[in-house]
Amino acid sequence: MRAGFGTVDIGLLPKLRFARAAEAVAGMELSPEAKALMAPNAGTAALLKALIAAELYADAIRLLGMALPRREAVWWGCLAARGALPPEPKPADIAALEAAEAWVYRPTEENRRACFAPAEAMGFETACAYAALAAFWSGGSLAPPDAAVVVPPGDGLTGTAAAAAVLIAAAAVPKEVLARQRATLVQALDIANGGSGMVGGGKVAGDKAG
Repeated sequence: MRAGFGTVDIGLLPKLRFARAAEAVAGMELSPEAKALMAPNAGTAALLKALIAAELYADAIRLLGMALPRREAVWWGCLAARGALPPEPKPADIAALEAAEAWVYRPTEENRRACFAPAEAMGFETACAYAALAAFWSGGSLAPPDAAVVVPPGDGLTGTAAAAAVLIAAAAVPKEVLARQRATLVQALDIANGGSGMVGGGKVAGDKAG
């Protein structure tokens, strides 16, 4: 066990959307190692604990992205993305992050739609862009506002994008990726237990306080 989780006391996780792991991982691509840990009828919390104990942090991040409520998942993506910003971030990245944060603070349809353009401006490639995309995929319709048809997002889109934001942020310093993944998991576990996720000063491990 690497430092950071001790005996893997993850708490009661009252915020999780799915009690059963099978529901949480539906449509997910788990690693073979993660699949081997998934016992029949396992609870989501039990699978999460097993993944963390086995240091399968990327799988744990993807699982939490799906299992957290959408607003909390987007907030987690925002925390990770902001914690990994370089000293001089691109203005378009900041715009995407601030749009996602605005939706978290006030999850209106207007704020949701405002997340798409800045995510697109970053080519849907950065942690900030994926945080914004997670918010855009949180509900409503994916079609243009004036479209005659409604195109609802799939249930797992927000979780997938939020997890992508977290994983991209953690990979900003490749040699520290495991430590950074652990730090973001600490944030997510705090959120899943009813906290704000602002643990460790809100910084991803390996970042210097600014």
